[in-house]
Amino acid sequence: MNGPIKMYQTRQIVRYDIPVELPKCMYTLKNIHSTRNGMVDSSDHVSSSDKKLDIFDQNNHKIPGMAELEAKQEEILKQLAELKNQILSIKSDLNISSVPPKKSIISPTSTLCTPVALDEFPDVIINASPMNPPYSLELAQQLLQGVVTLIFSVHLHSTVSSLPDEAKKLESSLVNFMPKSKGPEVKVRLIWKNISSNTELLVSHIPILGEVNLLRYLSRAIKSPLSYESEPDGTEIDSILDICYLVVRAKTKTERTSLLQTINKSLGKSQWLLGRDQASVADIAAYSAIRQASNTSEISANLGKWFHRCETIC
Repeated sequence: MNGPIKMYQTRQIVRYDIPVELPKCMYTLKNIHSTRNGMVDSSDHVSSSDKKLDIFDQNNHKIPGMAELEAKQEEILKQLAELKNQILSIKSDLNISSVPPKKSIISPTSTLCTPVALDEFPDVIINASPMNPPYSLELAQQLLQGVVTLIFSVHLHSTVSSLPDEAKKLESSLVNFMPKSKGPEVKVRLIWKNISSNTELLVSHIPILGEVNLLRYLSRAIKSPLSYESEPDGTEIDSILDICYLVVRAKTKTERTSLLQTINKSLGKSQWLLGRDQASVADIAAYSAIRQASNTSEISANLGKWFHRCETIC
């Protein structure tokens, strides 16, 4: 079989049989298409002959089973049309609106989700560097109270001889936390270990690297105020989390400043990132990243006020 073959015939997009009225203000030229096979010169414009133009269409009739394939395609298209009508009918019966849902509000003192059953929830093990404490755990513990209670136990790995003051302060806050309202308990073991700035989450034999990915795990594993995948701005939150990951690993002040400007742009004139009325998982990640990688002198006044609001949650 020579040449490519076309599986089925499609609707014609460009028509060649439409009469074209030529201007008479200039002299005429010979039709350059008049010598093509299957094309005839009629009234100085191109028109199609009775013979099919597409050689693929000519070959299709010679292929065994092509007619059955075309018939099957038509049947599938009809079924898809019927399925679409059924979905539209169900949507109409359920009165589903096309307006996106409102953004969820997260408050340290309010419970937006009912406590979840965590009987089979695995113990969470976190390896963290004392030089890059995961400050987001402190805020997450506060925002999750009433939904789940994160119970921390802290251990010192043999690769670490002593802890800096910031790590000790975080450890004390996590261990001595007293929730205002209790929910199902989730046990978390925080191990200070001599590793890179990538915090390690161990829930299986393969570690999950990065503090922002730890927050993503918590937001997906536990239905809580930290969950954001069903939110209209879920993509923007993921983008902020990626930026926070880069802030901690920025090699130069210029690179870090550029990333902080992006976070500041996301804050705008709002109280919290992405125009939210209350803190979200994006605020938690950004707060921890800025606290690890920079000082308050590197951030703008607007971002500094937001940073202070994050500190009041702890």
